[in-house]
Amino acid sequence: MKSYNIDMVFLFCLIITAAVWYVLAQVGTHMVFRPQKKRWPLTLPFQNAAFDAPGGKKITGVYLPAQPGNPTLLFFHGRGGNVSHFEKFAQTYAPLGYGIFMFDYRGFGLSKGRPSQKTTFEDALAAARYLMSDKKLLPHEIVLYGHSLGNAPALYTAHTLAKIPFKALILQSPFLSTPDMAVCLWKHKYEPSSFLYRATKSFVTPFLYLNRFDNTSPARQIKLPVLVCMSKTDATIPWKMSVRLADYIPLAKRFLSAQGGHDDFDWTAQAVNHFIKTLS
Repeated sequence: MKSYNIDMVFLFCLIITAAVWYVLAQVGTHMVFRPQKKRWPLTLPFQNAAFDAPGGKKITGVYLPAQPGNPTLLFFHGRGGNVSHFEKFAQTYAPLGYGIFMFDYRGFGLSKGRPSQKTTFEDALAAARYLMSDKKLLPHEIVLYGHSLGNAPALYTAHTLAKIPFKALILQSPFLSTPDMAVCLWKHKYEPSSFLYRATKSFVTPFLYLNRFDNTSPARQIKLPVLVCMSKTDATIPWKMSVRLADYIPLAKRFLSAQGGHDDFDWTAQAVNHFIKTLS
């Protein structure tokens, strides 16, 4: 009877632990993704685009063809809003002749479903394949461009489709992982050697396990030409964390700006344009 009681207590504790983990994991998902459904009209003459992700979910986006001789930027946006919140990316690069393809992950904008690390990665691969199959772009005509959380699906795409010779990979304000970001958003600084940083990261990691976006693993294996853009005045992702991720990428070129907002793109344009032109 005593052994039975101990087993029941253990089972009860296990159930409570699982329930607490599940609740906190849902909170973690809400922290990682901040999608908005409502879209507003765009000013540039975009073409509407739609394609199927695995499972049949409809993914939507917008496409602006490149001027002759220029590649198309496949843009992976961050954790919030939708493509209509990132038109200034297109407004920065379209005048330079680049094609623009922006899409919404599942749960963002008009795209169906719910976002997660798994579905975000699946949607990213589907977007790259859509450009090649439906828009008939050759791999060397496509530049993968990640911004904020979008750096994770950009890296994943470059790594998973490593045999496809995309022109380049651009990472703007990349991060190491969501547990690292959770600590930085709380501490407002990147101090990986401090005890408090390590302890806090160890605490939050289990609750972000399903959406941990560990970028260090794919970064080590990237074969494409890579440019990492960082700003010292980025108030969201510390530039020193971006530098640390760049350390994992073989032969990555770096651009460190003295100033530039996290959701701004004009501060990257000259460096990105120069980098791409050197690859031509």
